[in-house]
Amino acid sequence: MTVNTMPVSEPRYRRIQKHIEQLIAQRRVREGDRIPSEREIARQFGVSQMTVNRAIQELVRNGVLVRRVGSGTYVQRRQPVRQAVSRSTVVMVPPFADHLEEDTYLRWPFHAFRDRARADNFALVVEPASYEHYEQVVQHHPDAGFIFLIPPEEGYDTLHRLFIRGVPFVVLGASWTDAPFACVDSDNIGGVRMAMNYLFRLGHERIAYVNGKESATNCRDRLLGYRQAMEEQGIAVEERWIVRPHSNWRMVEEARQHLTSVLLQRDAVTAVLCAGYYLALEVLGLIRTLRLRVPEDVSLVSFDDPPSAAHLQPPLTVVRQPLYAMGERAVERLLHLMRSPDSEPGGVEYLPVELVVRESCERLLR
Repeated sequence: MTVNTMPVSEPRYRRIQKHIEQLIAQRRVREGDRIPSEREIARQFGVSQMTVNRAIQELVRNGVLVRRVGSGTYVQRRQPVRQAVSRSTVVMVPPFADHLEEDTYLRWPFHAFRDRARADNFALVVEPASYEHYEQVVQHHPDAGFIFLIPPEEGYDTLHRLFIRGVPFVVLGASWTDAPFACVDSDNIGGVRMAMNYLFRLGHERIAYVNGKESATNCRDRLLGYRQAMEEQGIAVEERWIVRPHSNWRMVEEARQHLTSVLLQRDAVTAVLCAGYYLALEVLGLIRTLRLRVPEDVSLVSFDDPPSAAHLQPPLTVVRQPLYAMGERAVERLLHLMRSPDSEPGGVEYLPVELVVRESCERLLR
């Protein structure tokens, strides 16, 4: 085994645990292979055997490794995917599901899953859960495949462990470029750059960006796209232009005050890009409270395009995600994975987005 460089602040046993998991995920150590002895690993990492033992115990408890008395420690063999007698089962795992039909994001993948369930004759189960409870959901449905919707950054380790154990799943609406498991996402970086280039063509340079929840991978990517677009135009990003509400749904008071200051100061921003539709509604309300006008005083662009976006005053320019198509593609990849576990490549598939131009942006007069 080759030693990986891990954050110094991370416990040593976790460094070893992650290293072994990575070797398995990369197929450098395969199912049924015997791993080196604790003494060998301890010597390689420069740690005590007790530290190595703790890492291995964690991996055994998680079902990644198995100990055989008198023989050694081996990579657990994946359990074959068991199909139900009449039809397979797909479990949709959103972070919440109080009103799926009313949610601007979740309802379109749900419609896609439901339509494909009818066409392909599989049972669709909706089981809301946060990433901390993914393990329990998997245990409740041992014969199923899973689609985990918009898991946060912190969910990566849990997903990685499920992948190593051979659980069939696809992540929808979140992504990690180096993930070995299957992800279906929209082109968040490209979508922001598309919106920014549109604002640039209208003459805007002082553009504020209202981000969503910091733990969301799509907000991570959209912020990156904002920075990249500004850099390509040779515009230095002022950190005060980046507003962080720490929410996808509302502007906390601190964020409202922050955005108010960049809208009213002498060199005020002339446009605002929002990471999500609900945030755009909050921003629109704040702009009106400040007796400013959209688009005459401030241009406004948002991600996501629910039907109401076209009926706002003014109708909102948006980056439209292919949410139904994303749901269809996630199901296709999952069914393929369930039928042929070794033939489905992991990794991220990004679906293209679309800029829908309406009336909330105006050319900047110089």
